[in-house]
Amino acid sequence: MQTTHPTLSRRLAFLSGLLALLALPAVSFGQGCLIARGGGNAMITDSSAYMEPGTWQISTAYRYFKSHRHFAGNDEQTHRSDAGTEVYNWSSFYDFTATYAWSRRLSLNLTVPYVHHNRSSLYEHLGNNSGQRFTTSASGLADMRGSATWWIFHPNADHLRGNLAVSIGLKAPTGDYKARDIFTRPAGPTERYVDSSIQPGDGGWGYSVELQGFRMIAHGLSVYGNAFYLFNPEERVEESGFSIPDAYMARGGFDIVVPAVSGLSVSLGGRIEGVPGNDAFGGSRGSRRPGFAVAVEPGATFSKGRYAGTITVPLAVYRARTTTFGSIKAGDAAFADWTLNLSFSVRL
Repeated sequence: MQTTHPTLSRRLAFLSGLLALLALPAVSFGQGCLIARGGGNAMITDSSAYMEPGTWQISTAYRYFKSHRHFAGNDEQTHRSDAGTEVYNWSSFYDFTATYAWSRRLSLNLTVPYVHHNRSSLYEHLGNNSGQRFTTSASGLADMRGSATWWIFHPNADHLRGNLAVSIGLKAPTGDYKARDIFTRPAGPTERYVDSSIQPGDGGWGYSVELQGFRMIAHGLSVYGNAFYLFNPEERVEESGFSIPDAYMARGGFDIVVPAVSGLSVSLGGRIEGVPGNDAFGGSRGSRRPGFAVAVEPGATFSKGRYAGTITVPLAVYRARTTTFGSIKAGDAAFADWTLNLSFSVRL
């Protein structure tokens, strides 16, 4: 995104950049929308994302989705909704992020996430034939993450129209990965581990790599790209049997300034994110529901002074539940039709 006012341009681009990190607070494994855990760093759309050494950016973000559309492979299991046996996950994510510019080329990010999940199902309680639906919940601190981003080309006047940045990150198992709740069972109320899709954490240390880039193609118009992979070498949580899987995300699109409204820009892009059936490193045993979702992602940003806000609504266009390690046939998993992403930031 490009604007004639350099200060406004920096704020708008940095805000758009926060989207990749802030809109992806967590993964919901299993019967929930498959979203890359830990997201990535700031999505960069033009040179105004360059930060001056010693400056800070503080931001908050919120993401919400409801998953209930069941897929086995890429076939929607409409009989689940016809029979009223589908599983519902209502998930809310809250991120609090601090970004510090160590130098013009190096920036550091720390995100403290909080999550709240509700899950409604029949099969986990009295069975699908009972017709009785019950709810389990989990909430609290999720897995904290930090990263360092390095510009490949020096962010100076020679690279105002395009640049690439590489990031490495660390995800710590600070979230509860053994959350339990009361299930209504035929023998009576029983405390059990909640489904992996609503566990606040995954139970393992993770390591991420990311590549970001932008290219201004016309005044006020830029293209962007962002690819992220999270490596989770640890295999599974022994107590629950839940797998600790890898995750990935890639996105790209166009960002354009709206000349008629000062401080406003709009974007349109595509995104794919998901969980593979096999990890790149380490073991892949344990209970996981791998799959991926492809979405069209419209969005808007608005900035005034030191403050800025964003909204995006990714709309799913393709969803697939893929096979797990050692399995030939894919089970089913529930995905969301759309997600709501909001963020607010201030530069200090």
